[in-house]
Amino acid sequence: MRKALLLLCLILGLGAQAQLVVTNNQTPTQLVQEVLLGAGVTVSNVKFNGSAANANVVKDQAARFSGGSAANFGIDQGVILATGKALIAPGPNLGGSISEPTATPTVGDVDLGMLIGNASNVRNVAVLEFDFIPTGEDLSFNFVFASEEYPEFAPPENSSYNDAFGFFLSGPGINGVFSNQAINIALVPNTTNYVSINNVNPVTNAAYYVTNPPGALGVQYDGFTVVIPATATVTCGEVYHIKLAIGNVADNGWDSAVFLQANSFATTPIDLGGDLTVDAGTALCNGDIYELCTGLPPTILHQWYKDGVAIPGATNSCYTVVDQGTYKVVAYPYGANCPVESSATIEVEAPILPPENAAPDLTRTSNIFNLTDVETTVFAGENPSNFDIYYFNSQFNADNGIADIVNTTAYVGYEGEIIFAKVESLVTSGCDVVWPFTLHIAACDPVDNPADVVSCESYVLPALTFGNYFTQTNGGGTALFAGDVISTTSTLFVYLNEPVGCEDEESFSVIINEIPTITDPTPLEVCDDNYDG
Repeated sequence: MRKALLLLCLILGLGAQAQLVVTNNQTPTQLVQEVLLGAGVTVSNVKFNGSAANANVVKDQAARFSGGSAANFGIDQGVILATGKALIAPGPNLGGSISEPTATPTVGDVDLGMLIGNASNVRNVAVLEFDFIPTGEDLSFNFVFASEEYPEFAPPENSSYNDAFGFFLSGPGINGVFSNQAINIALVPNTTNYVSINNVNPVTNAAYYVTNPPGALGVQYDGFTVVIPATATVTCGEVYHIKLAIGNVADNGWDSAVFLQANSFATTPIDLGGDLTVDAGTALCNGDIYELCTGLPPTILHQWYKDGVAIPGATNSCYTVVDQGTYKVVAYPYGANCPVESSATIEVEAPILPPENAAPDLTRTSNIFNLTDVETTVFAGENPSNFDIYYFNSQFNADNGIADIVNTTAYVGYEGEIIFAKVESLVTSGCDVVWPFTLHIAACDPVDNPADVVSCESYVLPALTFGNYFTQTNGGGTALFAGDVISTTSTLFVYLNEPVGCEDEESFSVIINEIPTITDPTPLEVCDDNYDG
């Protein structure tokens, strides 16, 4: 009862840790091709426990795992090879001596036998092997070894019955002591010692060992190594053979397993940095320039392609992308007989604003400018809340987003000064456009100042050079035009308001006098009394 309570407390205390997930529905061939394989390697002739037929059916000792990061295991996902059934790997750790024998046990392996000194004593082997052709020179993959034999049979016990595993590599340029002159590349880092329970544990090479206490939720095994790289130097274009093997020694219990990181079985590839797509939110902004590089010396022959067509003259280690497409490079770092290649899809976001919205020049009659006046044009037909806009004194400052102009509504400028408006989209993350515009200072046109007019009956308004007629001040009342007839005495206004900021006004009087009416005189008869005429 006390032991059960202790286990329960440990499980509750590790509640933040998640279990490893193991799925056993892929064949060994699928596990190699779809899970383990990385860049720069072509695989063929997959076998499991010595048989190609075994590699094409689901085997209970070979499975896929995931959730390793959440389980604090070091490798998030990949392939598991186990001496028993792989499905026992998930936690919680129920204590020592957990095992689940495979349904198809295989006895004996010559290479594992060499590791322990007795091939017939190796049982329940899981051997996954295949040929591969590298397109690079540095082969590597990552692994974790785990076992139920930790810590009971680790030093100071130094048991001769500990489970064995190894990664046996053979091929051109390799001359080892194992079958087919293979070497074992499952080594303790920076040593020539093979990874084993006796070589990595709480006493020996403890920096590479992790204790997995009872109740730990992540994995079942009582102990495991940290993530260790297996590496080797190979020749590009040659055929090699790798044999990944693990087995029980002397017994059928106390299971062990080796975990191989997904996509880590690879040679050093050309890395163009991955695809840049709209869906992933990584597409280039309109107008951006992007450089693809292989990382190889410029002396290495390259050929770049766009959408499957060779780009004339594109034979350097870098290529500058100016429009979207699928780009591929073929390079020959290992000679003409071993080309390496990589590709990347580059997409470009649509412009955040149409070109007709470019910031217009500003013309004013003084050196005080309201820079935000350009925004009427910049955001025409758009929702301004979808954008931020900043103003800069140089292209460099605009491109780098530094030292923007603070007083944008009363900026003191000069004739011919270029201002850079930078508009950033709040919808298309990271995309912007920079539009330069020029400041101009113009003199105001002189408003016409008509003289007062006295006229009989009516007055016809003449044409103006600068300004317009109004019946009230500041452009108020009724607008009048050249040719209009004024028939009553009035005070009229000539108002000038130009887009550059000129505003002026003059007034004049129109006095209309009526024409007097002439009355015919009454006839007058006068007598000439003196008759003197």
